[in-house]
Amino acid sequence: MWRNMLIILIAAVGLIGCSDKPEANDYFPLQKGLSWQYRYQLTTSAKQEQGLYTVMNLGTTEIGNETLTIRRTSTDRDYYLLQKPDGIYRYASRTLFETHPVVDEPMRLVLPTPYLGSSERTWSSTTTSYVIHRTGPSTIASANATKDFVMNYRIASQDETVVVPAGKFEHCLLVEGDATLTIFADPMTGYTDVPVKTREWYAPGVGMVKLERTEPLETSVYKGGRYVFELISN
Repeated sequence: MWRNMLIILIAAVGLIGCSDKPEANDYFPLQKGLSWQYRYQLTTSAKQEQGLYTVMNLGTTEIGNETLTIRRTSTDRDYYLLQKPDGIYRYASRTLFETHPVVDEPMRLVLPTPYLGSSERTWSSTTTSYVIHRTGPSTIASANATKDFVMNYRIASQDETVVVPAGKFEHCLLVEGDATLTIFADPMTGYTDVPVKTREWYAPGVGMVKLERTEPLETSVYKGGRYVFELISN
């Protein structure tokens, strides 16, 4: 479930490959041919899961009057990214089961531009759960933990140092996100508010190098926990 939910966050990464080299101050490279590999670790009280995740820029395409960059993930899902003067947006997405891209309404802002200049930059965008999953029987009609919700983001720092398997990255942007996910947890608890927090680090000339997401929840039906995403090669 969560692999297909890593929408805004995977769209915001870039890695030097055999294509044109990104500019040194570009925190969101979009050049054709760029590819990168990550490892993920998902931890809850009910399970632990880890694995690899890869993404590649396929080039550009036209939808309507817009020129979009296509990124394909190792789960065979394509994301269509639009670069505008005020930021990078996710414009649409497509799975193997869809013949045409499904346009986001509204578009989802991934990262505002210019990248530097103000540590007070804030914005909001829709996201979905990465961690919470159903573990027990329930009369709940729908998996409401997977519904979209709004997260508020801010640039918390412009000079972070991050160490991941791919190496040490300096002068990174740190983006922090906060949201509240309200779900019907189980028949005994009823509705409950889950405080969702995200931290994302973007390195100049590379893109996203690390992500952390916490979704604390422990009921008879749903389990939450922590998700970590780290760059392993460049």
